[in-house]
Amino acid sequence: MGIAEDWLCLQGYKLNNTAATMPYDFEAKKGGDLLYVEVKGTTSDTADAIVMTHGEVALHQREKGRTALMIVTGIRLKKDDKQPEASGGTLEALIGWDIDKWLLEPTAFRVSRSHLV
Repeated sequence: MGIAEDWLCLQGYKLNNTAATMPYDFEAKKGGDLLYVEVKGTTSDTADAIVMTHGEVALHQREKGRTALMIVTGIRLKKDDKQPEASGGTLEALIGWDIDKWLLEPTAFRVSRSHLV
């Protein structure tokens, strides 16, 4: 998320990290505008598809025009006995991202016990 955070700050946004509590990673404010930012990262060199939660999809549909998708590709991971360390990456910043121009495909189901049986 650091590469996206740095880029947004360079563009003049003031950031609030909301990753732990909201279905987006940053609230980015610039002037009177508020942008909801989702950051996705991969070690792959390209990212033509990403995985999003139900809450993330709902937010991007509801707040269309006020969201951004930041995709970081080519992340390198250094693995040792401790926490993995990420470095590098190339940022693609999609400001005002329109989720409806992308194909949404269900990839998982939540299966719950029926309490009616």
